[in-house]
Amino acid sequence: MAVLASLKTFKGGHYFGLFEGTPRGVRLKAAPLPKRVLIPLRQGFSAEVAPTVKEGDRVKTGQVIGRTEPDPHKPSTPVHASISGRVVKIEKRPHPLGGEATTVIIESDGTDEWQLLERPANYEKLPPEELGKILYEAGVTCGGQAGFPTVYHSAPATPEKIRYLIINAVETEPFCEATDQLLYEEFEKFVQGIKILRAALGNVQVHIGLAYNKPRIYEELIERFEYYDWCTIHQLRPKYPQGDDAVLVRTLLGLLLPQRGYATDVGCVVQDVQQCVAAYEAVVEGKPFVERVVSVAGSAVKEPGNYRVRVGTPVGDLLEKNLRCNGRIVIGSVLRGSAVGDLEIPIVKETPAIIVLREAEPELLPVAGPGFDRDSFTGVYVSLPWVRYKRATTSLNGNPRPCVKCGYCVDVCPQNLVPALLGEYSANGLLSEAQALDLFACIECGLCAYVCPSKIPLLEQIREGKRKILSS
Repeated sequence: MAVLASLKTFKGGHYFGLFEGTPRGVRLKAAPLPKRVLIPLRQGFSAEVAPTVKEGDRVKTGQVIGRTEPDPHKPSTPVHASISGRVVKIEKRPHPLGGEATTVIIESDGTDEWQLLERPANYEKLPPEELGKILYEAGVTCGGQAGFPTVYHSAPATPEKIRYLIINAVETEPFCEATDQLLYEEFEKFVQGIKILRAALGNVQVHIGLAYNKPRIYEELIERFEYYDWCTIHQLRPKYPQGDDAVLVRTLLGLLLPQRGYATDVGCVVQDVQQCVAAYEAVVEGKPFVERVVSVAGSAVKEPGNYRVRVGTPVGDLLEKNLRCNGRIVIGSVLRGSAVGDLEIPIVKETPAIIVLREAEPELLPVAGPGFDRDSFTGVYVSLPWVRYKRATTSLNGNPRPCVKCGYCVDVCPQNLVPALLGEYSANGLLSEAQALDLFACIECGLCAYVCPSKIPLLEQIREGKRKILSS
């Protein structure tokens, strides 16, 4: 039967309360079909691929619009059209994750005509290579921090080097509620998707990490995997950043990822709820991965919600007429995501949320100290009957001030680093000293900058230090 592991956690991290504008428990809704999509030919872990269509071509939903021959040095996966219509332009545009990428712009014809994959009669009897081919052709293999290994070079490793499949079902990012809701609404697809991914890797051991505050899902998983001794179900404390590959692998298996390395370097593949569901839909329903769930949330959003969104949908389409005031738009994650000013920036396969934060307001009781302010970022917060939620805003404490050596950043760091020194050395060009303190062990979770009372941009400093070293 399935193995049940004891409650686990890790040193450091932070428990986030419920922020104003979080779509907690809001059911998934289908976002309106976009009139135009902008699809970067670099999705997920993959390298950029070459366009297979030209301007003026008509395409169907699910049709391949970008592909490159498999290359062991540049893992890639095919890219698909997310709507049916006409290709109006192919050009370089900003990518949501930074830099530029060749982008295919498609105008919808309103029909949403699909081109599905060929579906096998009995997928349960397919060999791993055939399952891997379907997942590759569907674009599912670009998911996760290191992709999904197939013989088509969709990840740094190949399937025979993998010993463990780790399923990340613990969501700890503030505001990101869509994947949790997907777990509840598509539980059957989630379970079958796990079995498909395992079979594609050659029947490896499976470890499922689930937050302990989901007892109903936990009981269902025990029932569904009762007779499978290859599955271990772990209950985890929902502490950020438990869902990061490096932290999850260390918590579940006690394995340390090498600096600048991936989970595949220690024989693990990490996939989340969205990727499990996408695997099922690809193999059983023949649907390429052209739609994902996204939370639209934040203190400046009128009606926070969880949506099924086509890849390539401009951010502006999701925010239209849904803002209570102007705010800062963050794509991906409020802690490690990036602020965007261009509403044409598209949703990509790894976009869990669009968050809009209002600017900070004057403190309610500035003389009362930490905890009494609704915008308080401290762990101490007085919940009043008329104030149910904390409010995440921007620029809470003005300009950065000198480090006060409080050690908060050290306390919360999940990698046991000294972020204050890493940031200081990186900012002052002392790159060898920063490397000596394991600069590249930083997973860029952003907690150090979040808890810093001096509001030093530690995450930005550390990222800049890494960029300088890699470019030198």
